[in-house]
Amino acid sequence: MIPKDVIEEIKSRLDIVDVISEYINLERVGQYYRALCPFHTETRPSFYVSPKLQRYKCFGCGANGDVIKFVQEMENISFYEALEKLAKRAGVDLSKYSKTSSKSGYSIYTTFYKKLKDLYKKELLKNKKALAYLKDKRRLSEEEISHFEFGYSPLGSKLPIIIAKELNLSLEMLMKTGVVFRTTKGIKDIFEDRIVIPIKNESGDTIAFGGRVLDEGEPKYINSKDTKYFSKSRTLFLLDIAKNYIRRLDMVIVTEGYFDAIALHRAGFENTVAVLGTALTQQHAMRLSNLSKNIVLAFDSDEAGKKAAIRSISVLLSRGFNILVVDYRDYKDADSLYTKEGKDGIEKVFEKAMSFEEFIVNYYKERYDLSTPSGVESFASAIGEWGKRIAPYTSSVRVEALVKYASEVSGLSQKDLERFVRSPTVAVQEDRKRVGADEEIAYLFFNYEDTREEILNFPRDVLGNCIKEILDLYKNTNNLNQTMENLSKECSDWIFNVLKDTPPPSDYQRILRDVKRRLELKKLTKRLKEIDMHLNSATDEERHVLLKARMDIVRKMKSLQRG
Repeated sequence: MIPKDVIEEIKSRLDIVDVISEYINLERVGQYYRALCPFHTETRPSFYVSPKLQRYKCFGCGANGDVIKFVQEMENISFYEALEKLAKRAGVDLSKYSKTSSKSGYSIYTTFYKKLKDLYKKELLKNKKALAYLKDKRRLSEEEISHFEFGYSPLGSKLPIIIAKELNLSLEMLMKTGVVFRTTKGIKDIFEDRIVIPIKNESGDTIAFGGRVLDEGEPKYINSKDTKYFSKSRTLFLLDIAKNYIRRLDMVIVTEGYFDAIALHRAGFENTVAVLGTALTQQHAMRLSNLSKNIVLAFDSDEAGKKAAIRSISVLLSRGFNILVVDYRDYKDADSLYTKEGKDGIEKVFEKAMSFEEFIVNYYKERYDLSTPSGVESFASAIGEWGKRIAPYTSSVRVEALVKYASEVSGLSQKDLERFVRSPTVAVQEDRKRVGADEEIAYLFFNYEDTREEILNFPRDVLGNCIKEILDLYKNTNNLNQTMENLSKECSDWIFNVLKDTPPPSDYQRILRDVKRRLELKKLTKRLKEIDMHLNSATDEERHVLLKARMDIVRKMKSLQRG
């Protein structure tokens, strides 16, 4: 058992903001840091970190805790495994407190994989055929082979069993590593006679392998089986290297396979990651959205790659990404292009990356025969469905761009295509609880920069004290952080609760229009009350003027209430 004071010592040596920043992008807002929550899907940030309290809380899904809990949840490891990782970072030796702490499940697992990786690397150097495959066919230098830590699993490989015996692992534990399977003849290495590529988590620990056949057998590629510490739907190949480049460049490139990602790294595009034989998932998108909202899909140019890109666009739009798609021209993928044309070929292709709207139109243009009425109708219907799909997550400009390009390609008028985009049913009202005007204004002001100028011009006499204080401070500083730092405690608490409790809108411009309407109604209601007060003591002439003004106000209010 590790003493409580030792745990507190570890936490006292760490800054929760520094640790969490290695996983997600944090934006400072006053005394807090804010981000998209890494534990649930959202399009507007509800995840907050308090440097003062050294704790985090998501007001969307309720996740909360200290730095240990965060690492535990992000890495999907136990409390003691997370504590062990952080203890190393803090320079605290836990071995003297607990023998088991240095032999946690995670530690045993990653030690197994590291030792097996080292054996695979040694086997590669012994095998001329495997080395020739990497050097001659893949055009990798010895330095690159070493950098990406390629290995080879020989025919009849017993290497996993050797490492298991060395670490005193039971057969049950060996099976849970995901690198072996049972046969009638015993335990077999699933990577036998394959090039082996280590797959690492964001901490740089090897948690799985990818294997590629040397010849043309099937399946060409396999991965370690999913385990407690590895999931294909959550893991991105090379993210451990790419994450800092993604933050720096504010852009991520996603490919389908290991060699494509490696080719782009070799070409200098080190902000590249790869999915592992699966579609890009919500979990992938969630992780990447905390690093950058700008993404380039660089999937294979075959039908399977195009379908994967189409599926990925749907996932990414729901997370608010700006999306471009690469066309490899006459090549199948990034690896084949780099092998033939090198860095220059890669750069030319990326310079001509197309918008996702253009890619969608081109995809369906190839899918349907536009020389036939049925083909044109199917094409228009597909574009219409995409228009509806895009609308909740993007501005109308993107839908217009989709329709315009589809019109140019198909010969259909934009007006005809727009009919397919419009839903034949009455639009469903947004399921969103009613929020006060002040709260709506504050939420929009903090989350949508393009609304601030308009909000600053709202009439102050119909606003509450806290939103007035925020707007006045911001007008003087033009800086959100300074505004938060100078707020009174009452208004600081108020805005924190607003950001916590206000649900994100699907169409913030519509909410802004609604708020303006509500403020105008509030202003007119206030004026109506003033008139009613004056009517009691007004002369006949004044009464006539006031009643006329009252009728005009009532008419305006009815008009506003209708729409």
